[in-house]
Amino acid sequence: MIFSTGRIRVLCATTAFYGLAISAVTAQQTPAQSTLLEEIIVTSQKRQERLQDTPLSVTAFSGAAIKELGLTTSTDLAQQTPGLKIGTPVGEGNNPSITLRGVGLNDFNDNNESPVAVYIDDVYMGSLAGQTFQMFDLERVEVLRGPQGTLYGRNSTGGLINFISKRPTKEMDVYLEGSYGRHNDVRIETAIGGPLTERLQARASLAYTRADGYVTNRAGPDRNEKENLAYRLQLNADFTDDVSLLLNVHGARSHVKAPVYQHQGTGLDYNGDPCSIGQAQAGQCTDFFGYQDTDGDPFAGAYDRNGRFNLDTKGGFANLTWDFTDKITMTSITSYDEVKKLHEEDTDMSPFDRVDPTFRLKAHQFSEELRLNGDMGSVKWVAGGYYYHQKVNMPQDLRFGVDLDPTFFLQTLAKQKTSSIAGFGQVEWEFVPTLSLLAGLRYTKERKTYDYTQVDVLGSPELSGVPGTVLLDFNQATDGDLAVFDKGIWSGKGGLNWKPNDDILVFASVARGFKSGGFNAGFTSAGPEDIKYNDERLTSYELGLKSTFWDGRARFNVTGFYYDYKNLQALTFRDFSSFITNAANATVKGAEFELVANPLEGLDVNLGLSLIDSKVDGLTGADGETVNNRRLVLAPKTSFNALVRYSVPFENGSSLAAQVDMSYQTSIYFDIFNQPLSRGKGYDIWNGRLTYKFPGEKLELAVWGKNIFNKKYLVYTFDFTEQFGFNQLFYGQPAWYGATLTYRY
Repeated sequence: MIFSTGRIRVLCATTAFYGLAISAVTAQQTPAQSTLLEEIIVTSQKRQERLQDTPLSVTAFSGAAIKELGLTTSTDLAQQTPGLKIGTPVGEGNNPSITLRGVGLNDFNDNNESPVAVYIDDVYMGSLAGQTFQMFDLERVEVLRGPQGTLYGRNSTGGLINFISKRPTKEMDVYLEGSYGRHNDVRIETAIGGPLTERLQARASLAYTRADGYVTNRAGPDRNEKENLAYRLQLNADFTDDVSLLLNVHGARSHVKAPVYQHQGTGLDYNGDPCSIGQAQAGQCTDFFGYQDTDGDPFAGAYDRNGRFNLDTKGGFANLTWDFTDKITMTSITSYDEVKKLHEEDTDMSPFDRVDPTFRLKAHQFSEELRLNGDMGSVKWVAGGYYYHQKVNMPQDLRFGVDLDPTFFLQTLAKQKTSSIAGFGQVEWEFVPTLSLLAGLRYTKERKTYDYTQVDVLGSPELSGVPGTVLLDFNQATDGDLAVFDKGIWSGKGGLNWKPNDDILVFASVARGFKSGGFNAGFTSAGPEDIKYNDERLTSYELGLKSTFWDGRARFNVTGFYYDYKNLQALTFRDFSSFITNAANATVKGAEFELVANPLEGLDVNLGLSLIDSKVDGLTGADGETVNNRRLVLAPKTSFNALVRYSVPFENGSSLAAQVDMSYQTSIYFDIFNQPLSRGKGYDIWNGRLTYKFPGEKLELAVWGKNIFNKKYLVYTFDFTEQFGFNQLFYGQPAWYGATLTYRY
């Protein structure tokens, strides 16, 4: 293959390379003596089947692949998944902004839900704050692209991510892993599982990580530290050969200093005149308070507020499986989860007491899924019902101050209740030996009620002038149906699959998904008629190919898609808060390519490419003018991932493996209006790992590096030029390196 010059041409030429990272589930390393790819089993269609037999665009990571790639948190997945991007709009460890093929949400308010649904062990995690967590002791992770409304119950307009834990086994399984890295980064992970009796198995898993802050604070303690503790306890009872019950109790805790942004002045230049975009990007401007960060270091600043970031989650579920016959299985999943958060933010990013909001959250949810799976040979079907209930309580403060003397103090309290009930079914009929039809349908009845109060605590002259004045009281009693979202919505899927042999699958499908409507929160200045927004709907058209060739040593998968996106929930800013409207429609088209191969003994190559062309029309700007032809947020036109791993066995039973993986993306926007200050430049990130397995393969030592070339790249920005004269910049982690020792029994 001849490569033309230029980074993008090279990346496109190596398109196949991207697929390796995506198909990292297949990266469960095969022995060096074998050149056959390991078979991957997924449950993307609520039943076990080979990855290559699933008529969906799916990327799966095995637990082994997650370890080899050094992925430790849920947000790390984007490094090696085509079309998946995850930003951190309110700081590291906080609410993520997840997009798949450009479809996502960049609102950070805790009463909202993402159109890329997150599931943990088939349980939907509704709270955004609960979607950032440690990955430990996992069996696999599955990433499904496109609307998944037929089989999955919540907000799957863009797709979903399902994290699947290792279950208790009938064989003893013990491991202990310890890591040490830069910035005193310590990580300990352990699990023990096995039989308690002939029909009872248990598994306990624990992960702890901590690191010093990597952002130097010239006005106090360093920031962007981490300290997390997570646990999972599981008990599986096989009452009979046909009936089993899995009980799961889990939780996590993170109490650290709040993460910080970098300050970019955008308000006034040195002469006190309005700052131009060029001057702001060159670091030549102050904010409206007169402050400017002049050192040009993306990992240093001056922060006066020693705020806290506390995140606590806990929950559990019961998964009952009953094989009525060898062809029909019933599954019941009953779950409860709770999330608590405190975030004391230094919004102004300066050594002065200026803009200090405090965000609090208490959310809890209950869900029940009851379904039947049937396999009648040529007909496979799923039918069931789903119920979801969530309560969100969000007290928040916004304080403006001058040297600890507040001059402006808003208090808000938002309460939201969500109830959703749905019935669903999907059938796949192989009407001739090589052709099958797929049809699915779901009806969802959803109801949300909202109660929002905003109080001017100090009676600021800019607001009411009277202390304790209620500026906004929004609820059913005062605003009737404006405070209620109540709607029944259909979603569904139809498809045709052609499988001429075991090595080829061609699929075509049409699917429709939705994300329910909701209410604006935060410190909104919207009137009652603007608080509520409607649901968004997406119709997807897909054509895909999955193939295995070269005597089983290679897989190549490609999917092309076209999205018709209606009533896009577009995020803008109004005064001091984010604000969502339904003012836009969009079209998205593109493709993903994945290649996984074992060309030589011990050599694994994974390549992949994602192409996205998005266009948003009908946005209403701050001046009331309609804006068209904008790109979706976190939607790079081209992104590329690659991994190469070579393993050499030795005669004493040990082995040595060297691995290099990378990811690249072109420029993206963090704002739906595509303002120049919200543009993030394209970048590439390189990682490396060297692993030695001692004889017997019980003990393993790895040395690794992440972002080994110390690339400085943006993962999010928020432009507050109009409000405060600054832009918030959040950078990805700098170069990181360390060593990991693992013992397996």
